[in-house]
Amino acid sequence: MRFGMLLLLLIAALCVAATVLDLASIYSSWYFITLFALLAVNLLLCSVLRVFNLGKQRQALAQQAISGDVNLPVRDADAWLKAHHFRAEGETYVRNAFGFLGSFFVHFAMLLLMAAAACIFLLADTRDAVLFPAEPFPLADGTILVLDSFSLSDESGNTDYRSELSALLPDGTEVQGSVTVNHPLKLGRYKLYQQNYAYAALIGVKTADAPEEELIWLDEPATLSLDGENGIEYYQLFGNVVEQNGETMVSRSNEMIHPAYEVRVLDGEKDETGLIFPGTVVQAGGVTYVFHDPQPYPGLRIKTQPEWTLVLLYLSFALMLLGLYLCFFHIPEAAYGKAEGLSIVGRKDITDRLEHYKTEMETDS
Repeated sequence: MRFGMLLLLLIAALCVAATVLDLASIYSSWYFITLFALLAVNLLLCSVLRVFNLGKQRQALAQQAISGDVNLPVRDADAWLKAHHFRAEGETYVRNAFGFLGSFFVHFAMLLLMAAAACIFLLADTRDAVLFPAEPFPLADGTILVLDSFSLSDESGNTDYRSELSALLPDGTEVQGSVTVNHPLKLGRYKLYQQNYAYAALIGVKTADAPEEELIWLDEPATLSLDGENGIEYYQLFGNVVEQNGETMVSRSNEMIHPAYEVRVLDGEKDETGLIFPGTVVQAGGVTYVFHDPQPYPGLRIKTQPEWTLVLLYLSFALMLLGLYLCFFHIPEAAYGKAEGLSIVGRKDITDRLEHYKTEMETDS
């Protein structure tokens, strides 16, 4: 028991450290897994021992009633015992016998809870996804995700990474929801978490045949060309570009202070590579490229887990509640009839219960 409590305290301390220090790697470390496995073995042994000791516990309680003094003077013991739901077991009578299983259910529920947690950790499928506005993102079961908007702060200016999403489920149902850092979104068998964010280049493209601007999001190097030869080659985004002492200083900071794009422009004999600032319009290969301000986009973590693990989790909670109820409110009692009355004992202190019996007898008389 003490060893199990020590293991629980150590695991709780590691969980607190992982939460406060934002070190999720602790949960997959060898020492956390070792402590988890030791606690599981400890609970399994405790559960098995309690099953084997059930008979001894019942016999010990019965013997205590036989050897105890009369503490309830009852004239018609048989009628009283029957009215109070005592059942004959050998020489004694027992009430609330199911309460002997209370501690077993509690230990077994903790074991099931750990098994459910281990299954969720080991069997969950994790996928990291990058979403851009209005670009459909398909999931394995046919669910289609669409990012409606992404913001870095709320209306008051407080930091609040929020992804507003729309989803088309496999059954044709359309749903909407939001994901923030501490509030994941549940979509069917998927759970979406706000993981990080970055900035992407936002370039508008217009042609003579399609004069309406099409927005293109780029988070990695890419070539944009109508004929395969003329156009632009996008390389990277700099968060801050400044002139200092006649030199251009660049920084790839994730803060967009004075951003600029590194781009190569190819148009006939023209071949130029340099920095292009937002607001610039470039003509190349019969295409108009409009460079807009860089925009943030979210990185989401998408997790799936077998549905039966949730059933196991709910079952463990149900067993835990049942075990706690039996331990605290369904205390086994044993009674033994003697000439002067009954000797009644409980697995725990039943002084209040005896007073209730006596008060009840006085009221009836």
